[in-house]
Amino acid sequence: MAFDRYELWNTHTLLGVYRETDPVQSYWLDLLFPNEISSTDEYIDFEKIPRVGRKLAPFVAPLAQGRPIYEEGGRVARFRPAYLKPSDPVTPTRALSRRPGTLLSPSQVSPQARYDAIKADILAYHRIAIERRWEWLAAQAIINGKVTVDGDDYPAQLVDFGRAAGHTIVLGSGSRWGENGISILDNIQSWMDTMHTADFGGAPNRLTVGTAVWGVMRKDAEIKAAMDTNYRMNRTVDLQTTGLNTPSEARYVGTLGAGLEVWVYNDYYTVAGSVTPFMSSKDIVLSGPNVQGYRCFGAIIDVNADFQALPVFPRNYIVPGDVAIEQIVTQSAPLMVPVNPNATLKATVLA
Repeated sequence: MAFDRYELWNTHTLLGVYRETDPVQSYWLDLLFPNEISSTDEYIDFEKIPRVGRKLAPFVAPLAQGRPIYEEGGRVARFRPAYLKPSDPVTPTRALSRRPGTLLSPSQVSPQARYDAIKADILAYHRIAIERRWEWLAAQAIINGKVTVDGDDYPAQLVDFGRAAGHTIVLGSGSRWGENGISILDNIQSWMDTMHTADFGGAPNRLTVGTAVWGVMRKDAEIKAAMDTNYRMNRTVDLQTTGLNTPSEARYVGTLGAGLEVWVYNDYYTVAGSVTPFMSSKDIVLSGPNVQGYRCFGAIIDVNADFQALPVFPRNYIVPGDVAIEQIVTQSAPLMVPVNPNATLKATVLA
């Protein structure tokens, strides 16, 4: 290819190709992080505003001076996010999936079209890796209420979102689910009440359970007893406790009373070939819409990006040398922030 006559794709084109690729599985992001905010500098600042609506207005005499009740206290935190920066060369030897018809009609695919397809393939690979990291950040924030960010060139930093200690529970021997005398429904109700009355909390509407937990839960005598005809007709309880379920990253299995959806979760990620689940199969997570999660992004520290606050910034350039090679790099500076962390609760319910 004659690179002296070759025109690099601009950022607008790269972003267009990036957005056209299929989105990745994003259970926690889609569920609890509907908002997005970008910082114009390299830091992400977030503030927790105290909940309103619980304070009682004071009584005063009809002609007395009014009493101020408005407060705007809060806790401010600042974090410099680590960068995500996958970078790959565009080489003609990169493997591509053949399109239908290309095997018998190779002449219909020009060298330029194949080269452009390689670039689209790289952008898709970058997107998957970056958005899986976004999902990992969201999962850590919801499941653990905090996240440790570290990397080869980034010193480990703990970002603690301030979830109350009582919202991380480990059941001991004699109190675990599936053991004699233990009421799963009583546990869930108690934890729901804890979340509802907590500062920066809220009522949950989703119960996410690990696969091992679901194996115990679906056989629980109390839950099975609730599955009589009356409950099923009224749809107060609609939990699929019988039969087999198709394995998937996240699947809806029914609804408990008070509109609490139950989902079985089994997603995972890989690092250096090692498979790691996002959530332990022995855990459950309660969550509610008052989490008010934000997808936060710091500015891209790159003169080519004009220091814009973009969720993702792809660009390409030519690496000079005896053989000119085009390089594609995609950058992002993310942090997923649960504004109200006490609207989540994790419990380890199995040994």
